[in-house]
Amino acid sequence: MELIQNKHFSQEQIDQYKEEFESSKPFHHIILDDFLSTEVAEKLHNFFPEDELFNKPKKDKHENKLEGDKFEEYPRLFNLLKEEIAKPKFLEFIEQVTGIENAFITNDGFGVGIQKGKKGSFEDVHVDFNIHPEKDVQRRLNLQLYLTPRWKPEWNGALEMWNDCVSKCKKAVSCRFNRAVIFEVKDTSYYGYTKPLECPDKEERKMFSATFYTKKEKEDITYHDTIFPETSQEEKPQNSFFDSIKKVLKVS
Repeated sequence: MELIQNKHFSQEQIDQYKEEFESSKPFHHIILDDFLSTEVAEKLHNFFPEDELFNKPKKDKHENKLEGDKFEEYPRLFNLLKEEIAKPKFLEFIEQVTGIENAFITNDGFGVGIQKGKKGSFEDVHVDFNIHPEKDVQRRLNLQLYLTPRWKPEWNGALEMWNDCVSKCKKAVSCRFNRAVIFEVKDTSYYGYTKPLECPDKEERKMFSATFYTKKEKEDITYHDTIFPETSQEEKPQNSFFDSIKKVLKVS
């Protein structure tokens, strides 16, 4: 691989990742630190697109962040990374580690993108859509790569993994620079970053993301959109369930 560090592809490392993926909770995932070469990761950070190139801003009661997929307008390096994770070598790595066969990335806005969160940004706990909105294929894995050097845990932004009844955050993975997290997408894979970012005004939570698909596991699986769990508390204007969580949740 050209951008991804070769150390991740040794058989010894693959065996370790496979064991970690199978034993991880609350849903299957692996953490790959120093995913790219330091030089490449720093360039991606330095060349991260300006706000106006994020064509999918999200700002409502459930999330506050910028999203974009206009790769034709992004620096070439972002496109090279997009191409690299779609190559047979990386897809073989995905299969060996996760056991998910014949995974692929779609060449559209539902396949690869970038995200940016500024001070106050958050994303409530949710499960992702399960079927590609335009192709009859099933979403199986997410990849998130964090691209902000010297990010401090006290600024929040950790990837929170919740239990399947959405009552407790079971694990919080810090968005450490050049850390990639790959996790399985199921209807019980609840995640987000519920505590609003408390970073300095000039800092941003930068992320490259990708979605891996396969043919449907079962033909009768029907599409559902992203689901943010609703509670009776959410209907009360003075307090919502997730507002309360944001105040009390502590990330290690």
